[in-house]
Amino acid sequence: MIQILLTSLPILVCLFWAVTLICDIVLARLHTEAATKNLGWVRPRYYLLLFLIVTAELYFDHYIYFNRLTSLLPLSDSLYVAANLAVYPLYYLYICKLTQRKGVRRRQLALLLPAIAGGTAAALLYGQMSGEDTALFIEQYLYRGERPEMGLAGAYQMYVHDVCKAIFGALVIAVFVLGNRRIAQYERLLNNSYANTENKSLVSLHHMLLAFVVTSAASFVCNLVGRYRFVDSQWLLTLPSAAFSVLMFAIGYIGCHTQFNIWHIEQDEEGTAFPDSPADSPEVDVSLLRQRIERLMIEEKLYLQPNLKIADLSTRLATNRNYIYLAINREMKMSFSEYINRMRVTYAQALIDENPRMALTEVAENSGFNSGTSFYRNFKLYMHISPKEYQDKKR
Repeated sequence: MIQILLTSLPILVCLFWAVTLICDIVLARLHTEAATKNLGWVRPRYYLLLFLIVTAELYFDHYIYFNRLTSLLPLSDSLYVAANLAVYPLYYLYICKLTQRKGVRRRQLALLLPAIAGGTAAALLYGQMSGEDTALFIEQYLYRGERPEMGLAGAYQMYVHDVCKAIFGALVIAVFVLGNRRIAQYERLLNNSYANTENKSLVSLHHMLLAFVVTSAASFVCNLVGRYRFVDSQWLLTLPSAAFSVLMFAIGYIGCHTQFNIWHIEQDEEGTAFPDSPADSPEVDVSLLRQRIERLMIEEKLYLQPNLKIADLSTRLATNRNYIYLAINREMKMSFSEYINRMRVTYAQALIDENPRMALTEVAENSGFNSGTSFYRNFKLYMHISPKEYQDKKR
């Protein structure tokens, strides 16, 4: 009974978040008027949903294996080989959909080819194996980690399983490296597009990837050690089952609460009247543009606008965003977000100097910050002291 519960828990967690995602997607469609229906922000959730469904299938195959439902193993093991090689590429495709302008590309979809090939090969070989070889393969290779003497199909089946384990390890590394790269590129774009990034940043996705890496490492170790070592010990089974359940819960929770992605940035960029490519607009002296930006900030204090975007500067200065990126990133050696928030902190410092008894919430609001948390974080980051400590020194 305990073993059934342990092996069922990860399945239930995945299905819980899958159902939650389905409900969110349906509600989003129902609550969006047909005339203005544009649910680009929802599309990444389809990839997360597929990831959760395939992961639930993977854990269901674990359930069959650990509860020794051997009559189902030929089909279940074939699905396990495919699902085991598919879940991490699917997670990477989800990251791509969240962070990549052109969506998922063919070469990224190619990461799913090992899953298709491995699952198909395992299923075809089971079909070619005799009943005796199938029973021998299940009992000795799958449950004992031994390599019995079998016919040609059985020998190839062992080879396919060994190769798939190696491919799994390579996929874990590839997804970790590529996923981190995609998130880093997105964060750079975000910091160069918005002054306030708190409700837009995919910091939660970093946490999600960390949970994913832990899951990957645990899965890789279990595959390397061999599932069969966990079959006859509930104590050995408890740790990976509980860990997978907690981590899948974290992945589902963070995924369901991720509301901002590349689609929103593209929607905001469409509002500018100037082309994105320097090749499409007259040549601009970047050093001179930097001076124009600084003068505009000093004279009109644009940094006090709570939701200031780089597209707003593009409109005011009649140039494209890429030139403004160059003027701030290359000339000033910082991101747009850092530039604006440094100016806000300087302004907040001056407000406190003038009136040390002003409420910090009022200081934050007057300085252009859209939340007290953002004000506190940026003030401490650039002043190396909290706003409260600085205010106390001035009283």
